[in-house]
Amino acid sequence: MDADLAALLSSAVEQLRAADVADEALAELRPARRIGPITKPMRFVPAGRAWRLGEILLDTDARLYSTGSVTRALTPKDFAANKSQAEEDRRELQRAAVRGRFATGEAVNFGYAPLEPGDDRLQLVDGTPTLRLQHAEVPLETYLADRIRFAINPGWD
Repeated sequence: MDADLAALLSSAVEQLRAADVADEALAELRPARRIGPITKPMRFVPAGRAWRLGEILLDTDARLYSTGSVTRALTPKDFAANKSQAEEDRRELQRAAVRGRFATGEAVNFGYAPLEPGDDRLQLVDGTPTLRLQHAEVPLETYLADRIRFAINPGWD
């Protein structure tokens, strides 16, 4: 990793820690598996902590990830009527987070992907790390400053 980029990300981590901004869990989804006659249900395995900064995650070791999916560690109530498959899938992910021993109500991020310079979303443009968003390219330093300001002061406009 470029020294300037490493310093930028380390500085961002320091700012988030100093402001005591809440981080979220990173996890890997382990599918259900059979061991003889016993079926072990799917569960999440802890993989670290990160701050959600808009379209990216910044972990406590100053590594960047593109966001994937998120669920909450909850034991959902079962409803007999109007169950869609998508709703049942969401509820099973919530149960998997509980089985992973995440705190009740905790946000659990999964399906995220590392962002490295040269990836589609993180480019060096004239030596400046630049993040490609849906409809724009923004210098990473500007993006992080804006997102950190918002994380520290959520009511900021």
